[in-house]
Amino acid sequence: MKGVTALQQNNNKMELKFDNNRRKASICPCGKSNKDGKFAPFKGFQNKGYCHACAETFYPEDDAVNFITFEPQPKEEIRLIDKEIFTQSLDDYDKNSFTAFLIKRFNIRKAEKMINTYHLGTSGEDVIFWQLDQDYNIRTGKVINYDRETGKRQGLPSWVHNYLNQTYKQCLFGLHLIGQNNKPIAIVESEKTAVIMSWINPHFNWLATGGISNLSKSRLEVIKGRELTLFPDQGAYELWDNKAKEIGLNYKISKECEYWYDDNLIDAKDDIADYYLKNYKSL
Repeated sequence: MKGVTALQQNNNKMELKFDNNRRKASICPCGKSNKDGKFAPFKGFQNKGYCHACAETFYPEDDAVNFITFEPQPKEEIRLIDKEIFTQSLDDYDKNSFTAFLIKRFNIRKAEKMINTYHLGTSGEDVIFWQLDQDYNIRTGKVINYDRETGKRQGLPSWVHNYLNQTYKQCLFGLHLIGQNNKPIAIVESEKTAVIMSWINPHFNWLATGGISNLSKSRLEVIKGRELTLFPDQGAYELWDNKAKEIGLNYKISKECEYWYDDNLIDAKDDIADYYLKNYKSL
């Protein structure tokens, strides 16, 4: 970004300002869709402004417009989680509600494999799903409590970066795995599902978006060149299929949860891990 235009009213010339309504422009002049609102048009224009996607400023070709350039303020630095905080959490798995469920449902050897693969942390009785990126930077951690017997989530999650009052930038859960091997990548919604499926089907590197709406271009950009298979929850097939097409992914997508739901093998909104947990006594 070489400089965004700040405009002032001078010598009876038009003052050029950014329009607060980014959605009025459907596409950026560079040809990219503006569904994500990254193109900021100038007031009075639909095809002139600044595009945050391609980092280009498109100026009006009009002598009546007067503007001066300035260097923008640097973006706030994204702070990573201190490694010591991360390391200190890698303990007390007997107190951890989620790892206690893994040990009970599988066995201690299998549970340890899953815990170590994803570097699961402990906070009191809660599990910390650490988000480690492809370079092992610790972005943040999602803190969740589970029922030790059923493995069902209890209450709402919280976030490590909020406890530390610092900035953050999320990534896919499990992203640290992609540099360890050339396995194809499987993407699910829940961190719990990624952890469990890593044992059930180790053919894949299992990554999680952490939410139904988190299948986004910014999070998937780093793995666009890899072989991807999406495993949406029951009821999310069309949403994820359409979003993957919009992002431009080269992907396969599973419809298994829809079939299992039709056959009464899973409940509404269940996922692939729920199918195995409900239908197989021994895993």
